[in-house]
Amino acid sequence: MSTDLQKPLNIVAVSGGLNFPSKTESLIQEIIDELSDATPVQVHFIKFSEIGSLLGGAIYRHQLPQRVQDDLAAVEAADALIVGTPVYRASFTGLFKHFFDFVEQTALVDVPVLLAASGGSDRHALVLEHQLRPLFSFFQAQTLPIGVYATDRDFNADYTIQSQSLRDRITLAIARALPVLEWAPAKGHRAEIVKAKTEQANANLGINKQIEQEEVLPSVAVPSLDAAESRLQQKHLDKTKTQVA
Repeated sequence: MSTDLQKPLNIVAVSGGLNFPSKTESLIQEIIDELSDATPVQVHFIKFSEIGSLLGGAIYRHQLPQRVQDDLAAVEAADALIVGTPVYRASFTGLFKHFFDFVEQTALVDVPVLLAASGGSDRHALVLEHQLRPLFSFFQAQTLPIGVYATDRDFNADYTIQSQSLRDRITLAIARALPVLEWAPAKGHRAEIVKAKTEQANANLGINKQIEQEEVLPSVAVPSLDAAESRLQQKHLDKTKTQVA
């Protein structure tokens, strides 16, 4: 068996819930547990109930406490992300967005992201599609096909999940995600490859600093896009020659 296939997935989970206990944290933990039952993982869990108060006021990444810089580095080095937020005023929280404003903007290309959110009612369920998916599309991450949305009625008074339909949704989301998450090339390699990006971001990245980037960014987890594009172009060229002949 391939050594890569034996390695645990390096999963970074992010909960934007600011309170403790938190429905969002409980939801993310349930997703982690379901994933760990299906495949070996090592998990770094970033909880805004713990770091939220450390985020405000920073304009440059180097102004953040070392703990938050380490969390950002973990996000950038992850094989895959599980990301969840409570819904406030029809969107994610301001601190959640502020945190991801400090992520190096080319580090998450092709990284799988499982999206989750919790809200007071079903009215906010489209936050997954209208808010979270566009955010990670900016990073050119690979948002996974099924997200998980939970409402207050899915939880017990102690914020544990009581809804079987929500558990079924989590199981379905993981089942659909596994073929992508277990794709071997990223395992164990991204941390070293993105290290230079993280160091540069720690030194220079600011939320009010304009950064130009290519429209399509190269992935650190797959062969170069140029090589893939060349193969496709050659295939089309060969097909054209065959048709002409």
